[in-house]
Amino acid sequence: MKTAPRVYFSFRSPYSWLAFHDLRREHPELVSALEWRPFWEPDEHFSALLAETGHEFPYTPMSRAKHFYLLRDVRRLAGRRGLTNSWPLDEQMHWEPSHLGWFAASDHGLAHEYVDRVYTARWLSGLDICRTEVIQSILDELAIPADVGELLRSPAIEKRALEALQAVCQEDVFGVPMFIHRREKYWGIDRLADFLAALPGSSTAQPVSTAATGTPDGLAEIPVPKETAEIGHAGGCG
Repeated sequence: MKTAPRVYFSFRSPYSWLAFHDLRREHPELVSALEWRPFWEPDEHFSALLAETGHEFPYTPMSRAKHFYLLRDVRRLAGRRGLTNSWPLDEQMHWEPSHLGWFAASDHGLAHEYVDRVYTARWLSGLDICRTEVIQSILDELAIPADVGELLRSPAIEKRALEALQAVCQEDVFGVPMFIHRREKYWGIDRLADFLAALPGSSTAQPVSTAATGTPDGLAEIPVPKETAEIGHAGGCG
């Protein structure tokens, strides 16, 4: 069974927001064709559940220098799109309310509308989407019959959320947005065009040669350093 081209996204990431904006504006037909998968830094509860399954979330906090670069970079990219972004101040980072709310929206066929409103709340209005009342207002606006408190306590939602986090670990998704088609990964908004070119039906598709293991030719022999400085950006958070 073939896996559909997929996008790992996060409401925390401004680059995920801009990628979603670009896809809806320039390729609206693809938004529903792609498989969207949420990515968020789990709280202590989900981190413990993840550890019980033998996984560790593959994300490391960015440096102070990279954070300040990101502030300027996002402002540039948003301005290029005619957008004036706000930079939200997160009082207490707790990403479960917004991302678990996505599951409820998806169940009611309103996933993309929900994503749009959450991104708008965070990146255009500067609202703190870690606050349950902010997410509840979005659910209510979309007439989604769900209570954020109940979602956070729901065993069924917890199971789906854990499976989503496991998928992040299993696919080694270290940052977002991450676009994946077959065995190829494209990290960051700067790689969106390459991802689109690789999709079926694209006249500019030029797939990268891969070995039987799915590793691009020549990369298997390159040792992975135990410690390294930040060497890449690619318009992604990670």
